[in-house]
Order: sequence, then C-alpha cells, then structure tokens
Amino acid sequence: MKNRELEKLQKVIEYTFNNLEVLITALTHKSRAAESGFKSYNERMEFLGDSILSAVVADALYKKYPEETEGKLSQLKSQIVSAHNLSDWAKLINLGDFIFLGRSEDSKEARNREGLLCDTFEAVCGAIYIDGGFENAQKFILKFLDEQKEIEITDYKSRLQEASQSDCKELPKYKIIKEFGPDHDKKFEAAVYIKNMLLGKGTGHSKKEAQQEAAREALEHIKKGNS
Repeated sequence: MKNRELEKLQKVIEYTFNNLEVLITALTHKSRAAESGFKSYNERMEFLGDSILSAVVADALYKKYPEETEGKLSQLKSQIVSAHNLSDWAKLINLGDFIFLGRSEDSKEARNREGLLCDTFEAVCGAIYIDGGFENAQKFILKFLDEQKEIEITDYKSRLQEASQSDCKELPKYKIIKEFGPDHDKKFEAAVYIKNMLLGKGTGHSKKEAQQEAAREALEHIKKGNS
C-alpha cells in the first residue's frame, strides 16, 4: 500500500499519525505477517482497542443516561461494541480497502467480512491511543457514537425463541463451535439450530454475545424465507 493510500485513510479518520508504523501495524492482518515475515501484526492492538472502546462507550452512556440501571447500560454497551455494529462503523470509512491481507486471504468477500472489519476497527482505536493518547482515541470513537441512531435494546435470543415456538413448536438450540484468539482476547463462535437445521452463526467476545449474534442472523434468515 502506497503512502498516498495511508494519507487518504488518515484524512477519513481525521487523525494524522506521528508514527506511521503504528497505523501500518494496526492494518496488518496476521496472514500478511506470516506471508511476508513481519514480526508485527494487529492482534495486540485489537486487544488494546477493545478495552479503549469499552471505556469510552461506558463513559458516554453513563453520562447520557443518568437514570438508567447498570443492567440497561450493560445491554446498550454490548450492542454498541458488538462485532455487527463495529463492522458497520468500519464500513463507514471503507476500512476494508486499507487492510493488509495475505494473498491467500485477500478477496472482496474477505475485506467485507464482519469479524475482520470489527477486529481492524478495534486495532485502529488502539493505534490512535498508542500514537496520540486517550483523548484522541476518544474523539475518534465518539464521532461514530454521536452519529449512531437511537439504540433500541434488542434481545435477539428472546425474539428467536418466540418465533421458533410459534412456527416450529420447538426451542432453538445453541452450540459454541469455535474458540479462537489469544487468552487475553478470547473470542467465541456460536451456531443456532432449530429442528437440527443450522439457521445462524455469530461471533463475540463472550459466549452470550456470540449467541446473540447467531440469533440475529437466524432471524434475518427466517425473515428472508418468509418474504
């Protein structure tokens, strides 16, 4: 990737890096590092960025909703920092176009993959924090949060259970099919089945979040089937 492209990304995110290598690391997927012999790739920054995101979002919600309970605030935060929502934020800045992928991984479909976009967005948050401190990282994150439409708490698992009981007279069954990532940043992939038919998959930083994402995908599958 030429410096011209990196300059373009910095204009889009409205932050100019003092050390461009920090940004390059944030954009480097481990497949590219393995292929090119690089020692640095973005998993550690992703871990850091995840924590920075959580802190900024928690602070913003605490101030915005002074009357809400801890449970409601936790639900709101969980939806905001979910892989689905963060990948949407990444798409707003066309982040997928700037990721360094290995040749074996590189495709248009891969660059639009929810997990990859979410992870890279978190890494960019971590990179801005490393390069410019908490205030700059906070400014970057709040730009997206301030533009977010009013958040409606959606319990996808409850909605899927209602739909399944109504249409199939059977409860959905969830299974954790994969655990991946380093111990300090473990992620889970869940699948949901109705009558032994796979209807959705989802990933998350917890088993609960992964199950919610799987239920969301299953509801979309059911909606398409009924349309």
